[in-house]
Amino acid sequence: MREKAISRLLTDDYAERILVATYFYPRSVQEISDKYDIPIAACYRKMHDLEDAGLVETDKIVTTSKGKNMKLYKSQLKSACIMFQEGHFKIRLEFNTDEDINNRWIKIPIPTR
Repeated sequence: MREKAISRLLTDDYAERILVATYFYPRSVQEISDKYDIPIAACYRKMHDLEDAGLVETDKIVTTSKGKNMKLYKSQLKSACIMFQEGHFKIRLEFNTDEDINNRWIKIPIPTR
């Protein structure tokens, strides 16, 4: 379920750094890796996870001085709140874009045995 994946990403150290890095300005994976001390492979993996979850998206593609295309990513998350209430975890997310789960409390399913 998407909400569970998002809640896990919000508590992941590398994902947190990427969301902070891309909140105000679009940045490349290389820039984020260098500036926020994230190994480059881990930064690419986590960026892919964040993109799949809809938390970041490609803002623009620029051409480097060596003629290669480079994606610049921007956070789509404006705010997030995780709550534990009456035996359930809930999450509320506010996006810059119109998302189906935008700004409403959603119960995070817990697997049962």
